Amino acid sequence: MLVENVLLISIDTLRADRLEVYGYGRPTSPNLSGIAKRSVVFADARAQAPQTAPSHASVFTSEYPGAHRIVNAHGGSTEVTQLPAGVTTLAELARRGGLETAAFVSGGNLTQRMGMDRGFELWDERLTDVSERVDACVRWMLAPDRGRFVALLHTYQVHAPYLPPRELVAEFVDAGYDGPLRERTERYLALPAHEAWEAATGPAYWEGLLEYTDADVRFLSDLYDAEIRHVDSEIQRLFAYLQGSELGSKTAVIIFSDHGEEFRDHGKYQHDQVFEEHLRVPLIVRLPRALQQEGLVGRVDAPVELVDIAPTLGELLGLPYGDTGWEGRSLVPLLRSSERPDRSWTERPVFSELVIDPGPKYHRAVVWQGWKYVHIWQKNIDHVWEQLFQLQADPGERRNLVEDSGPEATRALPALRELLEQQTRRNAAKAAALGEGGTVEMDEDMLQLMIKLGYVELGAGGR
Repeated sequence: MLVENVLLISIDTLRADRLEVYGYGRPTSPNLSGIAKRSVVFADARAQAPQTAPSHASVFTSEYPGAHRIVNAHGGSTEVTQLPAGVTTLAELARRGGLETAAFVSGGNLTQRMGMDRGFELWDERLTDVSERVDACVRWMLAPDRGRFVALLHTYQVHAPYLPPRELVAEFVDAGYDGPLRERTERYLALPAHEAWEAATGPAYWEGLLEYTDADVRFLSDLYDAEIRHVDSEIQRLFAYLQGSELGSKTAVIIFSDHGEEFRDHGKYQHDQVFEEHLRVPLIVRLPRALQQEGLVGRVDAPVELVDIAPTLGELLGLPYGDTGWEGRSLVPLLRSSERPDRSWTERPVFSELVIDPGPKYHRAVVWQGWKYVHIWQKNIDHVWEQLFQLQADPGERRNLVEDSGPEATRALPALRELLEQQTRRNAAKAAALGEGGTVEMDEDMLQLMIKLGYVELGAGGR
């Protein structure tokens, strides 16, 4: 056992390259930068899916989406998928080890209805401001006689709609912008915070997006940056509580995001593709001061995945996770500067995938030795698209090298195809072994929330 407790902080929809510690030039996250100086920062972490439900399911179960088969609620369906019976969640592992478990989440596609609460004694699911989620989490952690624990704090605060506090709008948004989104945002900001978020969710917020100018997109992007700054201040407030109590010397904090966000980087908005802006996420591990002094700080450049979080938590807490069948690897060996990294890390392939309607359309991606291969299959028309990128030379993924006749591309392409096919077969075998998770109807509260969030659209025949 390295630590007594672990706190997981999930900042939904936060792309890594919008934080200063990952090279961003705007002051979106001064507090996270300060935390990172005394942490281990994973510079090349990727999500297993660019959507909330499958990504968090991979965090909780250390299984790839093709194995756990959780997907976001979407389209006209009023059902949601549930975790399969055969998986062990990180919270279940913690409970077996005698730890207390609690989650303070914001609902939506991270919900009890999907079985995401398995192993959590307390599952507090409310779509509220990040400040309220921080308060609830702190109250629980600081309760008298609190035993060893694993806790989760989740916020949608940087997810669309981007509605930061007004003072941060003034700090981050171009005062000269007078496009149509300015007046729309001002209408929302005039409402109380909880009413503004509810009023702005769903399709109404994106009205006219096909006609957005570059200035409109920049305005949205600036609002997103301001939202990050708001969350950054709340994370600092949480850390102040931790450091002001005895928990500071006993608790490891793992800060991550489930996926990123797109601002027309590749022609779209939000997060339904598998480009780097959707998959590259922050992953920061802050250990107690005694371990920092032993050298457990610094930067790790080896490629890692969100499926690695559960086994990392297991090893930090001294819990036996070897019989879970988890796919990820514990990152504890990489936490020590004297041990990082060997070839088994630097040459490791990293996999991500996405299932979306209509079609459905299956996106699968693998990153390996500086190359990225994307395979997209639309089932209803049985059509395949392929993309190949050399990420070091082309980090923005602008040049598709699938048809390139150069020797490097022609060597990389078949190897990447084979890696992806091997992983797909492995996922299918794991899915069969884990069993069926089944589906469950949304209750009325969840259905209305999903409609407001824009995930579910019911026609005249809907309930």
